[in-house]
This record gives sequence, C-alpha cells and structure tokens, in this order.
Amino acid sequence: MNWLKRRRCRADAGTAAVEGALIMSTLLLAVVGSVEFARAFWTHNTMLLAVQQAGRYAMVYNHHPSMTCGAQSQASNCPTLSDTPLANCSARYALQVLSAYRAPPIGVSVAVDATTSPPTTTICASYSFDFVAPQLLPYGPLDLTSRVTVPLL
Repeated sequence: MNWLKRRRCRADAGTAAVEGALIMSTLLLAVVGSVEFARAFWTHNTMLLAVQQAGRYAMVYNHHPSMTCGAQSQASNCPTLSDTPLANCSARYALQVLSAYRAPPIGVSVAVDATTSPPTTTICASYSFDFVAPQLLPYGPLDLTSRVTVPLL
C-alpha cells in the first residue's frame, strides 16, 4: 500500500507548477491588455475633449479670430484643412489643450465649409495608437480619430 501512495505522489509532482504557469500567463495577459485598453481609451477621450474645446473656440471667435496663429498641418484620416485664420487658430487651440494634458503627438486639422447654411467648421484629431508590447497584443496600431462639426453663427 505504501508503494501505491508513493507512485501517486510522483504522478502529481509538477502539476501545481504547470497550473500556476498557465494561470499566471493568462493573468498577465489580462492585466497588460487592460492597461493598454485604458491608455487607448484615455488618448481617445483626450482627443475628443480637445476637438470639442476647439469647436467652442471656433464658435465664440468666429467673427474676430486672432491673426497671429501659425499654419496648421494636415492630420491623417481627416478632411482637407482650410487655411483661414479661424481654422489655424482653432487647430492651435486644440493642440494647446492636448499639450496641457500631456497627450502624445496628435495631428489636428480644421476645415471650414462656407457652402452650407449656416457655415460649419469640422475639427478633426487623428493618432495612430500602438501598444507598448506589440508581441503580447498583436492588434495594433489602432487609428484613433475624433471629429466634431460645429455651426458658425
């Protein structure tokens, strides 16, 4: 009977290590995935906040934009930008909001559509989000885009 007990103990040796390795790898993947999803969600919400603030800026300063704003650059996945003082200042304001939140380098472009009644301004922010550990999460890069269209009254 004693030899049967020893034989059974040898058969179970190492199962705890294998179970622990499987559970720990699954848990690690879940934690890393949660952190990466949170980073992507925070970046998208920060972009949305910036384009909303720039839209409010465009509505308030529609008739009196500052003439000292520099030219804007075209963001990927966004409509063609307008080179007007209002569009340039709105883009600069969105970039200021993004820098206040220490966001990654996000592209912002503003397009003014004067053919509609009332005229509208579309503020668009775009960013290519890549995961910190692309070997663990091979779903990137993700193209994040936030867009707001506001009337110019």
